[in-house]
Amino acid sequence: MTNSLLILLPVLVAVLGALVTIAAEPFLQNENKHSVLPWVAVVFTVLAAASLIVSPDGSYYQVYTMDSMRRLFSLTILFCLFLGIGGVQWTLAREKFQGGEAYGLMLLASAGAILMALSTNFLSLFLGMELAAFPVYALVGIRRKDVNGNEGVFKYFVTGAIFSAIFLYGVALLYGATGSTQFAATVLDGRLPLFKIGAFLVLLGLFFKAGAAPAHFWVADVYTGAPVAVTAFMAAVVKVGALAAIASLWVDMALDSSMKIVVAIVALASMIIGAFSGLAQKSIRRILAFSAVMNAGFMLCALFLHKEGSNEFFGGALQFFLVTYAVASAGALTGIAYLSGKDDKRETLCGLRGRARKSPGVGVAIAVCLASLAGLPPAAGFLAKFSLFTGMFKEGYGALASAAFALSLVAAVYYLRIAYVLFAPACSKNECCCCCKEKPPVSASWILKAGIAIAAIAMLVLSVKPDWVCF
Repeated sequence: MTNSLLILLPVLVAVLGALVTIAAEPFLQNENKHSVLPWVAVVFTVLAAASLIVSPDGSYYQVYTMDSMRRLFSLTILFCLFLGIGGVQWTLAREKFQGGEAYGLMLLASAGAILMALSTNFLSLFLGMELAAFPVYALVGIRRKDVNGNEGVFKYFVTGAIFSAIFLYGVALLYGATGSTQFAATVLDGRLPLFKIGAFLVLLGLFFKAGAAPAHFWVADVYTGAPVAVTAFMAAVVKVGALAAIASLWVDMALDSSMKIVVAIVALASMIIGAFSGLAQKSIRRILAFSAVMNAGFMLCALFLHKEGSNEFFGGALQFFLVTYAVASAGALTGIAYLSGKDDKRETLCGLRGRARKSPGVGVAIAVCLASLAGLPPAAGFLAKFSLFTGMFKEGYGALASAAFALSLVAAVYYLRIAYVLFAPACSKNECCCCCKEKPPVSASWILKAGIAIAAIAMLVLSVKPDWVCF
């Protein structure tokens, strides 16, 4: 057992960066906040990623654990944080937003997501959940006068509080059934029913964080109310933390067949709702919100590839799928934030029509990320879905794999529709309610463009070098 605080070094660096960023914000003039603070946040993000090199494998008093899979999830969270910083900088600078607290909040939320990924104890997991949640509440409602933002943050906060209470009640029942708050605790004699109820409530709380059915109802409204760049951050960072925690529970807890049936039903419901609901949407944020619901179902399917007695998942399907989804989703939405107009007026299919023709580099990067989400070659998403479906067939889950494959074909329609609209001939003023003559500023885009480019290149490279992710 390592018991070294170095295991938590990435978290400590991210929290320190948040404190420095928030403390420096009042001393900067309004016009300098979005030119200085993003770079401060980027420096600490890079330092947190570099600290993963010296962070050893092992356990910190059986509360946090670092291994190759958790290190990969932490690196993914930090890269999506980098993308989020670039997107938020571009959005807030364009709107001449006078506050710079968003960058510190994003660092704190990412630290919480990393804690979720590293946790092997329910108390530390809850701490990570809340540290990730509260900054995101503020980020969703950062436009204080925006009605949709106010509605989104109200729904997110209220439902988040309810499901946090459900999670804690489940933890209390598990403590009563095992006498411990560890994931891998042994069930005491005669307390199996109590354990099952507690495990169900804990999983329900995590399903809310992951945006999986039936706890998905908040996703579309919150994603729509938040700025597009914040939506990109949420879609990746919070989901990686939640699904990493679910994977840890799946490995460490002795879940019986009845609980696995519940997870299979949740996975199937998430894929069905996400695939068909996205077809009816015109807002790109709502489309990718239902994409998040559907992909949560895919990643729950990957849990069934876990082999008993092993700490890894068959073929690396879970980590590969989760990494490719997070990077592609964050890259696509950050690119949409760049192309959309002030206050996100252009994030509809009509409003973004032809916008990639004016920024072809960003448009191509978005198209690559969308191809990965759709599971089309040569993007890495194709290999992620192929390994997932073939692995499920090999392990005897052919029916669930067939349904997942069919639903992925349905969802590919709305990904391709977004890509087509971006490069289609621009609409006339009579066909669109937005002003297509608005010219975006050219400043504050270096971080954003670098992040989108890296995301697109990563989707192409991982399609031929999957072993860089699948250990």
